[in-house]
Amino acid sequence: MTIKSITSLGVDVSKSSVTCHILIQYPVGGLKTYWQKTRTKASTLFPSFYSSPNPKRNQKSAFDFADYVRDSSVDVAILEPTGNHYSRVWAQILESLGIKILWVGHIELRRYRGGKNLPNKSDEADALAMAAYPQDQENYLESGELNERQFLMHRPEPIDHLRELVQQIEHLNRVQSPIINYTRQMLAWQFPEKAHSKTESTKPGNVPPLWGWLAQRESEVHSPSYKSLTKKYQKSIAFLLGLEVDPIVRLHADWLCDIDIEEQRLEAKLKPKVFDEQFQIYNQIFDQFNFGLRIRARLLSRIYPFEAFLTNGKQLIEREVREVKKKQVSRENGKSVVKFLPGDIKRVKRNRSRDAFKLRIGMGTVLEQSGDKLVEVGSGSALCRMTFWQYVITKIEIDGRLPKNPIGEEIALYRDTLKNQVDASGKQLLNGKHLQNKLMSKVANILFRELSRAIAVHK
Repeated sequence: MTIKSITSLGVDVSKSSVTCHILIQYPVGGLKTYWQKTRTKASTLFPSFYSSPNPKRNQKSAFDFADYVRDSSVDVAILEPTGNHYSRVWAQILESLGIKILWVGHIELRRYRGGKNLPNKSDEADALAMAAYPQDQENYLESGELNERQFLMHRPEPIDHLRELVQQIEHLNRVQSPIINYTRQMLAWQFPEKAHSKTESTKPGNVPPLWGWLAQRESEVHSPSYKSLTKKYQKSIAFLLGLEVDPIVRLHADWLCDIDIEEQRLEAKLKPKVFDEQFQIYNQIFDQFNFGLRIRARLLSRIYPFEAFLTNGKQLIEREVREVKKKQVSRENGKSVVKFLPGDIKRVKRNRSRDAFKLRIGMGTVLEQSGDKLVEVGSGSALCRMTFWQYVITKIEIDGRLPKNPIGEEIALYRDTLKNQVDASGKQLLNGKHLQNKLMSKVANILFRELSRAIAVHK
């Protein structure tokens, strides 16, 4: 596909609608000039279509969208991955019409739109930016072919299904948290001896003992556990005082039982997908970190195929020139040596492949404008970032939890080195979130390194 042969459709997806724009060539004079000329004709040049149109407002439907695309002889459609659910029906319509779909990342689109001086928070401007993206010469190879590395790689169907299962499990986690909190508050006076006790199902098909006992689902609870809870309740101070278990507590417990059974069903579907033969290399690396099932699923759904982060099978390492903002000093032979002064220019290496990898798993950073300053903020998958944080506090910060292998030893040594950094008074310099963020970044860097080595050997 060459630049002279593309009719591109930009599709900005909202919660219940899409805004579209079509370009047959990159606008002469630039996007800003084009935008200023066309924005007053938004209703015709930037039509909107609704998944649930309001007839009183004469809104166009998804059927009208299909007719619009068919009549426009579109070659390629560009979408932003605004949630699997919001974009799914529109992507399915495009696929049914035989339209090639290219996905542009959130960060890439934001930078592109900003670089073209298009307004922010405008559906029409977003649609225009997406339509122009495959028309822009910057996104082409020297041969004149569209450089598809400028777009998100299409994920295989197993990865899409795996990601959907992960999202469903995480949704159930979020749903049950407030239910558990309220139930435990009620139990504080209705069954105080068990109000804050841990309860988990240990056998597939069974529910957590406490919730099953409260919900009176005896057949789904391990028999000895059910009898033990009954005896403990009969000896409870609440029972002796005549304080009965409220029906709303039993209702909440019943919900928690249903959620647990559904989580078991989803994990049963998730496990064979995660340990599928095509992910064998990835799982061999994950084994060295002692990652659990859900962590593996979250990571796979975002980093597969790993080759997408490489260039011709190798890491893309570039050098860039940077102005020094703060005096940099190092210690050599017991003396302080000034390496750079403010205003000096230095060349630094940037591993673009690793940066892209870390951004995808929530461990990257981007620069954002805040007043008259540029602020570095965390970016990428918040869910994956939470996963790394949980790994740090449950496996790294607790002695004896790291795997007994070279990777575990490397992480432990790095952790101890950070903790041993003290000031003149002997106070530890790194604590809390600062220390945890350093450890999270270290784990991400090691994971990238090990995957790079494994994929290179496999190739």
